[in-house]
Amino acid sequence: MKLTNDDWQRLRKLRDRFLGDASENYWSSKKDLELYDLVFAARIGWKWNAVLESLTRTGWKPQSDKIIDWGCGTGIASRQVTPWSGIQQVTLVDQSSLALDFAKQQLSQYGIESNIQPFESPFPTSTLLLLSHVLGELSEQEATELASKAATVDEIIWVEPGSHNISRKLSEVRNIFLQAGHQLIAPCTHALSCPMLQPENERHWCHFFAPPPTEVFQSPFWHEVSHQLGIDLRSLPYSYLAFSRHHPPSSQAGAERLIGHPRAYKGYGKLFCCGASGLHERTLQKRDNPKLFKHLIKQSKEGAFHWKLNNSKNYVVDYQPSHG
Repeated sequence: MKLTNDDWQRLRKLRDRFLGDASENYWSSKKDLELYDLVFAARIGWKWNAVLESLTRTGWKPQSDKIIDWGCGTGIASRQVTPWSGIQQVTLVDQSSLALDFAKQQLSQYGIESNIQPFESPFPTSTLLLLSHVLGELSEQEATELASKAATVDEIIWVEPGSHNISRKLSEVRNIFLQAGHQLIAPCTHALSCPMLQPENERHWCHFFAPPPTEVFQSPFWHEVSHQLGIDLRSLPYSYLAFSRHHPPSSQAGAERLIGHPRAYKGYGKLFCCGASGLHERTLQKRDNPKLFKHLIKQSKEGAFHWKLNNSKNYVVDYQPSHG
């Protein structure tokens, strides 16, 4: 698709408004929604795909019979989750009537019927609640209120940008769900206090990187997106949490989650890991396990792992598979 100069300017303004003003009149026209869905929502959809792939590795699937897409925007979250979950009942919630109409039309193209719920309505208990890129629009009090309301449902998947500030906000609401009786599905491998929030770890944050579809790098359109909007197509950081009142199918006790990208050096790599014992920077030498080195360092595979360590040096020498 070839966009005009006016289209690119509208996309820049949309991005600036999204970062600075999420008012009720954020969307001024259907054209705004179409452009946003084409570029920014598509990238959010890639993040959702990465989250759903991670959840699939845990063996977990939602048991709810309906989805609520809260703050739905163009409906990208529910469009990604419905085929993965098999749930075909979708309720859309947003402060913009333009967005609601657009999201409803997009879902209908996939054969999914949806209905609209008032913004302040309570959430039915037997629900999979989707929250996507909303924390940047909320004050600390509003975020706490939303998390408390969200914790009343049976299942939640919450996806946010992988920035330091937003990710740490997501870590801060995590305890609300645990106190409400939810089980952590991912990315955490434990239900203890979040190590990221300990004073000595203030510089760290829980984030991952979603791979864009490979065809993006051969696409003239996405090359132009990168040029016009200054977007690094290779970098797609995200943070997420998934909870359920239903017990997860397997335990990840003792496993550690890889955070961010491994750092590669000559002959070895550094793995930043989070687990029940806290945050650890593990070292993996290529000579100790060339296959694992390629898998984790060169291919940047993410996931949760039970490490086999060289106790004298605390180096990773192998691992046992862990769901997630």
